[in-house]
Amino acid sequence: MYFLLVEIIQPINCVLVSEDVPSISIVLSERRSNALKGTISNEQNIRGSFYTHKPTQIKPSSWSFENTNIKFSGEAILLKGNEIWHPYQTEIKSHEVNKVLFSGLSSKLSKVSNERELLKATSGFFIIGNGCYGGRINKV
Repeated sequence: MYFLLVEIIQPINCVLVSEDVPSISIVLSERRSNALKGTISNEQNIRGSFYTHKPTQIKPSSWSFENTNIKFSGEAILLKGNEIWHPYQTEIKSHEVNKVLFSGLSSKLSKVSNERELLKATSGFFIIGNGCYGGRINKV
């Protein structure tokens, strides 16, 4: 049973930092079978659970946010510099992706929060940290 849990939930350290408001970050700390799970926070003040989901044949890369009885989701647009990555192109490898835009996150958060810094950060790009490797564990 323990082996099964280790296979499903693996610790990682993937940090996404807002380009516009560097004090807002998303720390993905658990690798699950269908998503990376973490938190979105403003320095040490956690706003909620955040998940990123890899693309499938029928769905693009996506995100979801949960906080008590609130749940939002949307598409994640992955980039290398200013070029968009998607699984059907061959120019950019998934591990080369270094920025992400969480489409609709800011507008959905604005329904439950009026915190300007949070809304500004979530409306722009997040820089993908060195501990991330295309959603996989970066082995050193």
